[in-house]
Formats: sequence, C-alpha cells, structure tokens
Amino acid sequence: MTSRWMVATNNEGKLLEFESFFEGKVVLESFKSFEKQSPAEPYETFLENALEKARYASLVSKLPSIADDSGLVVDYLRGLPGVRSARFADISSEKKIQQDEANVRKLLSCMSSAKDLSQRCCRFVTTIVAIKSHDDPDPLISRGVWEGLVAFEPRGKEGFGYDPIFYVSEKKRTAAQLSLSEKTVLSHRGKALKKISFELFKKFKN
Repeated sequence: MTSRWMVATNNEGKLLEFESFFEGKVVLESFKSFEKQSPAEPYETFLENALEKARYASLVSKLPSIADDSGLVVDYLRGLPGVRSARFADISSEKKIQQDEANVRKLLSCMSSAKDLSQRCCRFVTTIVAIKSHDDPDPLISRGVWEGLVAFEPRGKEGFGYDPIFYVSEKKRTAAQLSLSEKTVLSHRGKALKKISFELFKKFKN
C-alpha cells in the first residue's frame, strides 16, 4: 500500500515540485484535500514558520507531514523580502492583481536603482521540516539554497512566485523558463529534500 504524506501548502505549484521530487513513491496530500487553509506565518525565521505549518498539517490530517518555508533573499535589499516573500506587496487596494504578480512588480520597483548585475545577487532559501505526528519531538530539518540574480524584467510562464525574475546564470534562463524536472534538480527545495530523503523515508516508515 502506498504511503500518504501531507505537504503543508495550498500552493499548487509548490505541491507539483514535491510530487516531481518523489516521483510517485508516495501519495502527497495538501491542505486542499482537507478543505483547510495554511496557518499564519508569524515568525521571523524560515525554521519557525515551517515547524508551525508542519505541526498544523499533521494535526488536521493525522498524517506524517512535510512543510517548507521559503523566500527570496536579495542582497541589495538587505535580505528582503525574506520570510515575507509571499506577502511582500500589499494588494488590499488592488484586488484585480494576483499576489505573485504584485510581489514581482514591487520587487522590480525596489531594484530599479540597481543597474548593474553585480548589484542584483539573490538566492532562494528554504527550510524544510518533516514530522511523523503533530507532537513529534524530533523533526527532520533541512536547508536548501539556490543562488541567482534578480532579472530586469519577468520572463517565462512556468513555476510561481518570483520565478519569472529569478535568473539562473548556468542555464541563461529564469526559473520560470525551466522545465519542472530541471527545477527539481537545481532548486533550493530540491536540494533540501535530497539531503534528507533517506532519513525521511526511514522516519515515516517506522
């Protein structure tokens, strides 16, 4: 019987990345399966927010859960948007604009004075937490980093979030121009999952 795990997200793009990594070895559920929304992310670190989401996901699903908290860290902006990446732009007065689009637009505006590529260094950072139950005292924790540059304009239709302006030098494309399989290998999330994949299967099997 195939194992069922909970991924603590409502983001379909993020769920697809997890599914790409695990290649059908397990069945992955999301908050959508349980008609729940992701909990608030009130903390100032990726680790604390990921643990909050993992515990809530396991509590509502009664399944082992994996959560990540990720963000784009831009040197020129002294680390912003960081843990506030998903909510960087206030769209309360712009209801017709999607959150991802608004976030990208705000970041490009903040970077308008950075004319040289050397000023546009950034990285996607993620912390992944995996727990067997909501009260698991020994979570698995992994961190992944993907280095890049803030592009001058959006390019590509794949991915989500800041992918259209995250330029991957080795591929000469943005993350939104990469296939899902390419992104799984290169991304912060893929790297973090690879670090703990063996321990993860062992923990959730026992």
